[in-house]
Amino acid sequence: MKTKLALLSLAGLFAAPTFAEIQINGFANLIGGMTLDDDEAVYGYDSDFTFNPASVFGLQVRGDVSDKLSATAQLVGRGSEDYDASFEWAYMTYALSSNSSISAGRVRLPLFKYSASLDVGYSYHWLTPPDSVYGVLINNMDGVRYDYTNYYGDWEYGFQVFGGRGENGDIDAEKLVGVSFEATRDWFSVRSIYAHTEFTSPNEDLTTLTDAISNFSAVVPTVTSLSNNFLLEEDSTGFFELALAIDKYDWFVGAEYTHINLKDAPIAADDAWYITAGMRFGKFTPHITYEHKESDANDVLEYLDDVPSTISTGDAVTDATWATLYQTFTAIAAAQDEDRSAVTAGLRYDVEPGFAVKGEVTWYTDEVNDANDATLLRVGVNYTF
Repeated sequence: MKTKLALLSLAGLFAAPTFAEIQINGFANLIGGMTLDDDEAVYGYDSDFTFNPASVFGLQVRGDVSDKLSATAQLVGRGSEDYDASFEWAYMTYALSSNSSISAGRVRLPLFKYSASLDVGYSYHWLTPPDSVYGVLINNMDGVRYDYTNYYGDWEYGFQVFGGRGENGDIDAEKLVGVSFEATRDWFSVRSIYAHTEFTSPNEDLTTLTDAISNFSAVVPTVTSLSNNFLLEEDSTGFFELALAIDKYDWFVGAEYTHINLKDAPIAADDAWYITAGMRFGKFTPHITYEHKESDANDVLEYLDDVPSTISTGDAVTDATWATLYQTFTAIAAAQDEDRSAVTAGLRYDVEPGFAVKGEVTWYTDEVNDANDATLLRVGVNYTF
C-alpha cells in the first residue's frame, strides 16, 4: 500500500500541464551476499545468502516548469526496508544564472564524493561505497541548497552552501548547515566539506540510567554534568570530509577521509578513511580498497573523571547502587572504543552502457573484538535507464 500511494503521489506531482518536458530515469542495484562461516555477520549479512541489505531500486522524475524553474522527485525502495518505496528527494530548483541555482525541499546532503549518485551503483566501481566512511545515519535534508559552478583557467570548480534539518526515524539533525567545495583539472579532483548540526537521538535505556544516577546529585553534585553528557539531546556535532582522486582512465586512485565529532555526548569522535585503486582493461575493472575507522573511548570515559567510583553514605544499599551505576556508565563509555578495517577486492564487468555486473570479496577485521572478524562474498548487477 505504501508503495502504491507513493507512485500515485509521484504521478500527481507531475500531472500538471505546465510542465513542458518531463525526464524519467531509473536505477537498480540487485546485490546478494553472504559470509563464509556460520558464526560471522557483517554489514547486515550472515551465512545465509540474501539480497536485502544493499539492494536498491529507484525512479527519478524531473519536470521543467519554465526555462529557469524545475521540479525533481526521487522514489526509492530498499531491500533493507522491504522495498517500501518512499520519496528521498523532492525539491524545486530555480536557475539564478547559467552557473548558479537554488534548490528547496528534500535534497541530498553533499557529505561525500559520491553523495549525488550514492544510490546509483553503476556510477562507481564498488558494489557499495566503503561503509567505514559512508555509513552515516542521515544522507538527506529538508532545507535549502545553493549551487555554484565555474571555470578558472584549466580548473572547473564549484561549491554548495546549504541549511535545513535532517531526520531518520527518531534521529534528528537540527540547525544543519554546511559548505562544500570541489575542483577538477583534467585527471585530478579534490573536494571537501564542513557541516555542523545539533544532533538528537532518544534512547530510553540511557534516559532511565541518567535519571537513576541523577538521584545522587545531593551526594555527588557533579553527577548532573555526567547525566547531561550521556544523553544525545541537541549535541553540537561537526563533520569534516576531504577527498582526492586521480583518474587516468586506464587506471585510477582515490582516497577519502572523514572526521565526526560530537561535543558533550556519549559517542566518541571517529576518524574514517579509505584508499582505493583500480585498472580498466576494456570492459573489465579489477580494483582493491582498504578502509579503516577508529574511535577512542577515552573521549567518553573522561566524563567520569569528575565523579567518584564509590561513595560512603552509611547506607549499604545506596552505596552499592551507586557503584553499580558507575560501572554501567563505565561499560557504556568503554564500548565506544572502535578500531576496524576491511580490505575489498573486486571486479566490475560492463556488459553494455548502463549495465554492469560486479563481484567482491571483503575481509573485515575488528581489532577491539576479533569475534567480529568476517569474510564477506557479494555479487550484484547495476542498471540504469
